[in-house]
Amino acid sequence: MKKHFSQFLTRIAVMGAVIITALSLTTCSTLSSMLQGKEPKVSFHSVELANINITGLNLISKVKIENPNSIEIPFPETDWNLILNNNSFLKGTVKKDQKIKARDSVIIDIPVNLNFMNILNTFTSFKGRKNIGYKVALGVKIPIPLLGDKTFNLERDGELPLPQMPKLNSPSIKLGTINTSGAEVIIGLNFENPNSFTVPAPKISYDYIINRNSFIKGTINDKPLAASATTPVELKLQVSFADLFRSFASLLTSSSVSSTFSYNCDFGIPFLDGNIIKGDLPFQLQLRR
Repeated sequence: MKKHFSQFLTRIAVMGAVIITALSLTTCSTLSSMLQGKEPKVSFHSVELANINITGLNLISKVKIENPNSIEIPFPETDWNLILNNNSFLKGTVKKDQKIKARDSVIIDIPVNLNFMNILNTFTSFKGRKNIGYKVALGVKIPIPLLGDKTFNLERDGELPLPQMPKLNSPSIKLGTINTSGAEVIIGLNFENPNSFTVPAPKISYDYIINRNSFIKGTINDKPLAASATTPVELKLQVSFADLFRSFASLLTSSSVSSTFSYNCDFGIPFLDGNIIKGDLPFQLQLRR
C-alpha cells in the first residue's frame, strides 16, 4: 500500500515539473493567446476584371484574412452580393473545408460571372452606356475560438465596362483590274472596334446591283475585329462582261453603267442598339468590249 502511494506521489511530482517547465518556456502573451482567441484582420485586397468578351465578363473580388492566433482557425464562410443600380443583382456564398494556419494570412478569391444580356434585360436604362456602376458587399463570417462567430462586413464599388457597337468608317468602292472580259470592283470596309476585347467577325451580306437589278449576291465572315483598333475588310467582285451583256442587252452600246453595292453587316449582338450596320455605295462601272 505504501509502495503504491509512493509511486502516486512520484507521478504527481513529475507532472508538476512538466507543467512548471512548460510555463517557464511560455511567455505571458503566448499563454494569453492560447486561452483567449484574437480577432483576425479582414480587409478588401482588390477587385479585378479577370476576363471580358462580347457576351459577358468575369469579376474576381479578393479578400485578405490574417490570423494572429497561435492556433489554426476555420476558413470563413463568405456571403457576397453584387449590387447594380442600387439593386441586388447576384448573390452567392463561398465555403471551403480548410483551415487558416496560425499566424498566417490567406487571400480568398470570390468569382462573379456576369452576362451582359441578363444585365440589360434587367436594367434597360443601361443600354447605350459605356460603363455601369457596381458595388460588391461581403459578409465574412469566421468562427473564433472562445469568442464565437464574428462577421466582418466589407464593401467595394467601381465601374464595369459595357460592350460598344463597332463603327464602319469611310466605306469605299473603286475599280480594280479591267480588261475586255470583265472588271474587278473593290470594296473597302473599315470597322472600328472601341472595345478592349476582340469582337467576332460580322456576317456581311451584300448585293451588287446593276441597272436596278441584282447581279452578284453573297455573304462573308472575313475576320474578327481586333480590340481597340480598326480592322479593314476588303471584298473583290469579279464582273463578267459576257454575263452582264447577256443579262442586260441594252448595255451593249453603253460605255458605263450605274451600279450600287448594298451591304448589311450583322454582328449578332441583340442587346446592342443598332447591332446591324447597313448602307449603299453608288458606283459608275466602266464597260469594255
